[in-house]
Amino acid sequence: MGKIRRTSRRLACALVLAALCRVSTGADIPDAQDACIKGQAESTPSSEFTVIEDGSLVRHTRTTLEWQRCSLGQTWNAKGNTCDGKPKQQSWDRATKLAAGLTGGWRIPSGEELLSIVEKCHYSPSINPQVFPNTPGGLFWSASTDLGGIDRAWSVGFFTGRHYRAGKVQNGYVRLVRGTMTDTSKQTP
Repeated sequence: MGKIRRTSRRLACALVLAALCRVSTGADIPDAQDACIKGQAESTPSSEFTVIEDGSLVRHTRTTLEWQRCSLGQTWNAKGNTCDGKPKQQSWDRATKLAAGLTGGWRIPSGEELLSIVEKCHYSPSINPQVFPNTPGGLFWSASTDLGGIDRAWSVGFFTGRHYRAGKVQNGYVRLVRGTMTDTSKQTP
């Protein structure tokens, strides 16, 4: 009888520990619904993202992509749960050369991937501020070139969350991604 109780207690402790682990990963990023325009539902709720490594990265569970939470030029501040510093703007050519020199599979996202993190319930910036803090509302480069214009590339303006055909000499921000997107429900430029 004593052996059964000990086994039951161990099983109960293991179940409680497993439940606590699931809750802590799901609760790492606060809800951002209060940033939405009244009556609008989040299109990229915090619950779709899981914090990985030291908090500087997130996994988007809907797409399976891993994103750097800070724009290129910013640094992750784990204590403040924010991105410090000013993001760097650069031309598309410079951004792609920078990304080509990175390790760990980091790259500039495609237009479709970048659109997958647009938050449609508010503007300026049109991105979940809890998942991607201190994101500027400006143009972010994608790796997708515009087939209609050799000197243009697709970008997403995070002021409105819309995609644009921008000249490659313009300056834009960069948010890095890694992995392969599994969700294709978003419209792609």
